[in-house]
Amino acid sequence: MDQLLADTEYVKKENWGKILAISKRQFDEWATRRLADFGYSDFKMVYMPVLMNIRPEGTNNNELAAHARVTKQAMSKVARELQEMGYIKAKTSPEDKRITIFSLTDRGKKLVIEARLCVKELMDLFRGEFGKEELDRTMNTMLRIIDFMEREVNAKK
Repeated sequence: MDQLLADTEYVKKENWGKILAISKRQFDEWATRRLADFGYSDFKMVYMPVLMNIRPEGTNNNELAAHARVTKQAMSKVARELQEMGYIKAKTSPEDKRITIFSLTDRGKKLVIEARLCVKELMDLFRGEFGKEELDRTMNTMLRIIDFMEREVNAKK
């Protein structure tokens, strides 16, 4: 067992999960600081998947949970908090009373626009540091990995 442990030591450096976890933490810390610079100190990054998946015309609760990749219960909790903070509003669907349609308030729209511009700023910084071609190649590879993993996960269901 000790030899197997030693033989797999290299995985600590070449670990996909660790790389993603560190990148996610760094991005979240950066984004939290940038949003606070714009006056959104009450905003938590856990809200972002829900907020960023609301279409301009509104998104129903089932679609929103699916696109945000969260459970309906988690989405409902986040949506309630976003409503209380004034980022989104909810209305019952006229076609089906069981469905809630979420849309962005003006405050929510402003935050989404500023968040998108911050991400553009970060991507421009990356392009300056690593070059457009290398960044595009990296992004393309990551998107292909995501697609591959989606197929793998769905094949196992």
